[in-house]
Amino acid sequence: MALSLASPGISIKEVDLTRGGINNTTSLSAGIAAPFQKGPVNQVVTITNENDLVNIFGKPSPNNYQYEYWYSASNFLSYGGSLKVVRCSGSNLANSNAGVGIGTTTNLQIDNYDDYLNNYSNPTNWYWATKDSGYWGEGIKVCVIDNFADQILSGISTGTTVFVGVATASGTVGVTSTTITGITTTAIALGQFVLPISGVVGSGVTVVGVSNASGGTVTLESASLNINSTTTTFRFGTYSASGANVQIGFGVTQSLSGSIAGVGTTSAASGYLKGIITGVGASTIYVKVNSIVTVGGTESIQDYTENGSYAFEKSSLNIITASGVTTSTQTPTLVSDWYNSQNILDTANGDSTTLSWRSVANKPRTNAYVSERGGGNDALHVVVVDSKKVGNISGTPQNILEKFINLSKASDATISPSQKIYYKDYIALNSNYIYAGKSIGDVADSYWNTSPVASNFSSAFTVKTVASGVWGVSSENTTFNSIGNVSYTLTGGKDYSTGISTGIGTNIGGYEVSLSDLTSAYDYLANATNVPLNFLLQGSASLGKEFEQAKAKKLIEIAEQRKDCVAYISPYRGSSVNATSTSTQLTNILGFFSPITSSSYAVFDSGYQYIYDRFNQKFVYIPCSGDTAGICVRTDINQYPWYSPAGKSRGNYNHAIKLAYSPSQDDRDRLYSQRINPIISSPGAGIILFGDKTALSYQSAFDRINVRRLFITIEQAIKSAADAQLFEFNDATTRANFVNIVDPYLKDVQIKRGISDYLLICDETNNTPDVIDRNEFVANIYVKPARSINFIGLTFVATRTGVSFETVVGTV
Repeated sequence: MALSLASPGISIKEVDLTRGGINNTTSLSAGIAAPFQKGPVNQVVTITNENDLVNIFGKPSPNNYQYEYWYSASNFLSYGGSLKVVRCSGSNLANSNAGVGIGTTTNLQIDNYDDYLNNYSNPTNWYWATKDSGYWGEGIKVCVIDNFADQILSGISTGTTVFVGVATASGTVGVTSTTITGITTTAIALGQFVLPISGVVGSGVTVVGVSNASGGTVTLESASLNINSTTTTFRFGTYSASGANVQIGFGVTQSLSGSIAGVGTTSAASGYLKGIITGVGASTIYVKVNSIVTVGGTESIQDYTENGSYAFEKSSLNIITASGVTTSTQTPTLVSDWYNSQNILDTANGDSTTLSWRSVANKPRTNAYVSERGGGNDALHVVVVDSKKVGNISGTPQNILEKFINLSKASDATISPSQKIYYKDYIALNSNYIYAGKSIGDVADSYWNTSPVASNFSSAFTVKTVASGVWGVSSENTTFNSIGNVSYTLTGGKDYSTGISTGIGTNIGGYEVSLSDLTSAYDYLANATNVPLNFLLQGSASLGKEFEQAKAKKLIEIAEQRKDCVAYISPYRGSSVNATSTSTQLTNILGFFSPITSSSYAVFDSGYQYIYDRFNQKFVYIPCSGDTAGICVRTDINQYPWYSPAGKSRGNYNHAIKLAYSPSQDDRDRLYSQRINPIISSPGAGIILFGDKTALSYQSAFDRINVRRLFITIEQAIKSAADAQLFEFNDATTRANFVNIVDPYLKDVQIKRGISDYLLICDETNNTPDVIDRNEFVANIYVKPARSINFIGLTFVATRTGVSFETVVGTV
């Protein structure tokens, strides 16, 4: 090679023959599809331990032998592997929900999070739904509260116009309100009061009226301003200066202007207060207050606080006519904080206990993001409570399952660039139990006794419509509707089929599934690129001979397509459990496996094992196939995939107490010749896998489990080295790089007893010009797999005392 030097020097070049590599995988994962109690439907979920299996997919059920699926999964996990779980669909499945205008929307089925986003995030017929379909969430209670009101004034006559004054707790700002009409037992009345108060240095403070919506002005009710002592009980609002309190009353007549004398020469104050008055019931007014304070020309909003700041004082109310004439004066019998009186649970409503919102969270506050954009009243709390009957989820009736504090009604609200707090999005991502559907703050619903209230005004004292403050819009200049304290009980959840046990309702406890639903769920495990697997689990084998044969063929089809995993299959339940004799069991098992596809990507075993179901506190039979795959996991962990999983050294079943069928030697011979691995009960050794055949029907190196798993292992490992050569030049350098990676790997497998010999060819002999011109790269790898011992012959020869061994050796 010529050096590119024009003068004496040294040229250094590098050739990288280490590109790519082989990493032995440590993942030992199985795939299973099943009708679980709960969990996302038709979605692959990774499970690494039994706790996750319970939390995500629920507990085992005795109905329709559903526990066979569950314990096949759980037992496999106990050997050290992980699971890719798909909960299958079902035509009867339904999510518990709270319907719009009714208790339940029938047959609502939300499969998973993607299904919710694509098809159910903006429904018209339900408010809340359980996150997973099934009866598991029946009776869950969703409790919601927002900033509906600040205070409650009780003991007010109905059917009158109410005129209310407001003051701060410290008495530093005095304001008044306009009149509110229509406070009846069925109507909600709203009102806003706005009055600027300006303080000037000199002779006093000037109070100026503000025009109302009808074009008139808010004026002083009396012709003069009264200076009263601090003990005055009749006060609407106060301005305090130079030791004097100013009492101000207003009506609706003409202009307002007046000076307050005697307030000193150095005092100055200015600001606005705004508030909402809502009247509900025969003798109660709900009051909502905030303050827009102007300091140095800058306005800032100050909300009502529980300590009384910017709150109504317990004072008299002027009852006036529409023309502003005072008809009477009333004093509320009680002024209390609204939020402090609200309960999540209440014995008065039939709950087992009373639980206040105050004990769970402080009052919702407008979120900073919304406030900065001119919006308001967006905050709400959501609490999820277990059913009050038996506590389906936690085991404790009416236990709080989860809570979400200060979420937002604004679709764009965030607390950080990456953290959205719009309540529907946040709950969809973070709740384990519920989805939010139609906004509860849009329209009244007599079934749930809800009536959204607009909490803002379009101009002066004109109340905005409820539609203008609907939830789920941008926060920009939006003051959202209030809904108050509302609870929804979710009902209508259904399992896969009708219940079969005494006392089980028509929606509960059935787990009978169709073959199409189950095989469709297994299709989610078919893509080797997206879902890495080593094993495919049959789960239950309880649904009859033909059903289980069809399912077994489906699993083998997937394994053959993927070529990186093995399917593990037991005979159907009726072949051995409760069969009349061992001869019948043998005949049934042989008949079950006989028509099933020949494949080296499947392993058949002979039986059902007896284990203890601790959740239902009884002994049950389940298929052995999940444990058979688990034994292979344990072999991988303790040795290598190319070791046989059978025998007393590695073939013990962890959970089996006994077998439904333990074949004799003659039965084992017949089973083994028909591709079926016997499982036996060995005194002193326990329950043991006593065969290592694949389901291949003809003689081949691949009719052994260890050989099939050896080739899967080395094929997948070397494939990663081949991936690194894609789009490189097919020349001596690339081929040498590939050989330098693969040869040490195969040598290592040989040292670890996986292969007895190998030959690797990757050069110009198999990468000819024609191959190169087709943009191909060829490597031929010849492997002699190590063989496990299946048959041992021992010959014992008796000789006479005087005969030498050399004489008889070779004659036997």
